[in-house]
Amino acid sequence: MDKEEKLRRHRIACKKHYWKPKVRAKKKIYKKKYDLENKEKISKYGYKKRARPEYQVRVKKWREEHKKHLKEYNKNWRKNNKERKKKMDRDYFLNNREKVNKTSEIWRNNHKGKVKKYNQKYYTSPKGIISYTHHNHKRIATIKERPCDLSNDKVKKILERDKVCVYCGSSKRLELDHIVPLKLGGNSLYNNFVVACKRCNTTKSGKDVFEWCNLKGIEVPKIVLELKKKL
Repeated sequence: MDKEEKLRRHRIACKKHYWKPKVRAKKKIYKKKYDLENKEKISKYGYKKRARPEYQVRVKKWREEHKKHLKEYNKNWRKNNKERKKKMDRDYFLNNREKVNKTSEIWRNNHKGKVKKYNQKYYTSPKGIISYTHHNHKRIATIKERPCDLSNDKVKKILERDKVCVYCGSSKRLELDHIVPLKLGGNSLYNNFVVACKRCNTTKSGKDVFEWCNLKGIEVPKIVLELKKKL
């Protein structure tokens, strides 16, 4: 029996031995113990291995050949580890704030069309409307030094309550309107808001709701009267 045949048989015997459930369990426990005791050694070896040019070429080639698989795997991982991903992103941003801001700015300058398209899509979606309305009214209330208790959830509740413009019934370009405008001493609290379309909100502006409805020749909406009593 030649040397190669002996080696081949030895490998087969080892494979059979190490695939036994008892042996595999022992091996697993040993590996876990070894990994805990030699963390630095393993990480140094892994770093050296990954730094080799031939290793990088091999990884790059594999990634190109398995693009679909990687895309699917990453998608599933993000879906199953939302909180972990959020924490990782947040930690990275806090530790590399300047780098992230710089790369974001460069990307936005090089992809102005994409950014514009995304913003249009986002700010016309329910989530975008809620987010923009919340931050916009909070900012105005801070400038005017008026109380504000708006949150994303409260904006969502107001939009779900009224659904359409309370003045004309339109469902396009909806915004939040102050029943008592800030100009007339109103605040940015939950009961001082109703849903209005862009057109009604702009024409009403800082006018009194009763005067404006009179000028328009429409009845004051019931929801406005109910909320006015609570103010």
